Amino acid sequence: MTMTQTLPAGEIRRLPTKRARIQDDMVADYLATVVESGQRTIQIGAGDLGAVCLKRGAHHQIVAPMGAIEALQAACDSRAIPTDALSGGPAARSDVNAAPFDLAIFGAETGFPAMAANWRHVSSRLRDGGVLVLLGADHGACARLADALEGDQTWVMEARIGGEAAIFRKAGKVCEATSLAGLARVSDPARRPRGVRCGLVSRLIDRVFPKRHSAA
Repeated sequence: MTMTQTLPAGEIRRLPTKRARIQDDMVADYLATVVESGQRTIQIGAGDLGAVCLKRGAHHQIVAPMGAIEALQAACDSRAIPTDALSGGPAARSDVNAAPFDLAIFGAETGFPAMAANWRHVSSRLRDGGVLVLLGADHGACARLADALEGDQTWVMEARIGGEAAIFRKAGKVCEATSLAGLARVSDPARRPRGVRCGLVSRLIDRVFPKRHSAA
């Protein structure tokens, strides 16, 4: 919903459209600082954060059902953001001649099978030094992926945003064997993922039960 503000002269000024959750606005602010014009970005799952990438001038790909793609298109239209550089479909496109991705976003509601199916493509196509944004890294599939990355020296966690999102940086070439082993380790449905925690209680838990980092 577009908010308005009454100015002293009685004029009405349109304010930027706010998202439903303050955490999403915080991630949007982060994306606005790291995405540059001409870069290639990709998101796995639904969400309107891709609009930030498009507004910054990136070539953005969304991997999601048609309804989610149409929702992103509508979000861009409501913000007057051009979508000429938007592409999408139900599966990640494998174009070996395309430039690597500079940034990847995994949605909080992405199921583990879908996440794992796209992870191999995204992780190998993300450039060295590229950014990985895990939304909802404190629960579900993204928490499982965060657990896997904690044991892989290819990925370095740089920041936590809003208590739910985790920012990882790709520090080197992906070792396929290590990547697949990490996914297999966290894929057991009976295993409760640790994910990324924030706050005093979580810091205490991490101190008492520290995460183990395995060699890549």
